[in-house]
Amino acid sequence: MKKCQNTLSDKDEEMEVRKEKPIYYEQLKTDWILVNLVMGIVFFIMFIYMVLQKVDVLPNSTCLFHDMFRMYCPGCGGTRALFTLLQGKILHSLYCNPAVLLGLILVLYYEIGIAVTLKKRNGKRYYTKKLWPPVLYVVIVLVFCVVRNYLLLAHGFDMLNDFL
Repeated sequence: MKKCQNTLSDKDEEMEVRKEKPIYYEQLKTDWILVNLVMGIVFFIMFIYMVLQKVDVLPNSTCLFHDMFRMYCPGCGGTRALFTLLQGKILHSLYCNPAVLLGLILVLYYEIGIAVTLKKRNGKRYYTKKLWPPVLYVVIVLVFCVVRNYLLLAHGFDMLNDFL
């Protein structure tokens, strides 16, 4: 009978190649804290700014891109989407701008995955290091922007003013 040593060693080699790099927990923890601190400060400033605009302490600013080109930028409708999401109107939030809800889901995925990885410390990652989730997010936001501007320019249908 023929021995299968070559087959076993090939599989072992393949598993070694697939093995992920070790997780440096202290560096991951430091990076996670720093990113969360910066994101928290930025979101706090943005939230205070939006609230001050809502109560007419600060003047409402318009989108420069929309003012110049009469088209929507990928961020147009983001403030409405955030406030409708905070009111629990998920579909309305997606209608205004899906970037807010999808971005929140993406951030929560990484936040929870990194937190579980740091908590368990068992050598496994509970989040992906691949680029496809953020790339998919950007593609969805850009496709929505193109479709919204096509409807506006070709058919006169203004998604942010009509039906809202």
